[in-house]
Amino acid sequence: MENILFEQVTVGGVTLRNRIFMSAAACYNADATGDIDYGMPMLHFAVAKGGCALVPTGGVSGVHPSGRTNATRPMFDSDERIPSFRAFAEGVRRGGAAAVLQVTHGGAGAASYQLSLGRKPFVASHYPRHPKEGLGEVNREAAPATEEEIFEVIAAFGDAAVRARRAGFDGIQVHAAHESLLSQWLSPLYNLRNDAWGGSVENRCRLHCEIVREIKRRGGVDFPVIVKLGIEDTLAGGTVEAEGIRAATLLAAQGNVDIIEVSQGLQNMDDMERTCLRPHILSTDREAYFRTWAGKVRAAVRGGALVTLQGGLRTPSLMEEILQRGEADFVSLCRPYIREPGLVNRWAEGDRSRAKCISCNRCLWEHLTHGKPLACVFSDTPSEAGRVWA
Repeated sequence: MENILFEQVTVGGVTLRNRIFMSAAACYNADATGDIDYGMPMLHFAVAKGGCALVPTGGVSGVHPSGRTNATRPMFDSDERIPSFRAFAEGVRRGGAAAVLQVTHGGAGAASYQLSLGRKPFVASHYPRHPKEGLGEVNREAAPATEEEIFEVIAAFGDAAVRARRAGFDGIQVHAAHESLLSQWLSPLYNLRNDAWGGSVENRCRLHCEIVREIKRRGGVDFPVIVKLGIEDTLAGGTVEAEGIRAATLLAAQGNVDIIEVSQGLQNMDDMERTCLRPHILSTDREAYFRTWAGKVRAAVRGGALVTLQGGLRTPSLMEEILQRGEADFVSLCRPYIREPGLVNRWAEGDRSRAKCISCNRCLWEHLTHGKPLACVFSDTPSEAGRVWA
């Protein structure tokens, strides 16, 4: 009997060669215009060639000018950016994987950069005056988005879907986890609105629903839409599990989301053990730390959307068990590919030993703090991640 991990699956108008995805990695920069800098290593191309079924870009916060978090983040708010992103889609598709554009918005995380440009930040209700000092009431700067501004941003996500199709992408992923605008909008920590865009979970999830509706309307019914959804914040007073699962249910019921990737909401990066990047995944009991959430989401959406589980997955037999039990439809990894871009091919060829990644996070530390290319410090051979295959 064929291994469930390597079953071919069709979603929308896209056929995926197996059920193993890549979770987004924003491991490249852009030039001043917002075009991707291909002088940096492009891990994504190596992962596609290495057997993965679906490879997204890192989060593109520049679908609207207000979303850009700094001057090195890619932009996709103009047709002039299409050639740059087409090169990404072509590089991934040459490797045999589906190419997906991950779209996001910095929200309060973009406030400092937006203010430096003389612009009003786009936020649900407020942003922290001093980001490192938390969200205490005395540290909040009120700047609620107007209805006109909200619908302008919604339209920008729809524009991005149109451009994504023109650039050759196979689908689009909306980032609604971690520190993204949509994770902020769902969280009572950032969303203090008392209108139709705040208050109840239904209202706090309205922006999510309107964005995916616009993407599906503009991108087409055969253009898969994935939502990476933060189920729970690790910050006190934030989104709780029941609210995150309710948000998943609302999105699935709308009929405009093909896949929900289950992840963490707002998180305190000083406590890595409670983040989406938990360290030291050295045994199977440490793996699949979002498994319970994925199972609850899959039960709640009742087939209205497929579900992807990510978070510390390293062992093929465990992934097979999760899929066979119906706790998820797909699995997704990121850090293991940094050490082994060809990991999926290794598994497909019969070597089912667990991924070599030990989740030390030194690859991320060197990349984020010292600007080094995203690479494993323990890799035995030089990485081919930067090569663009012709």
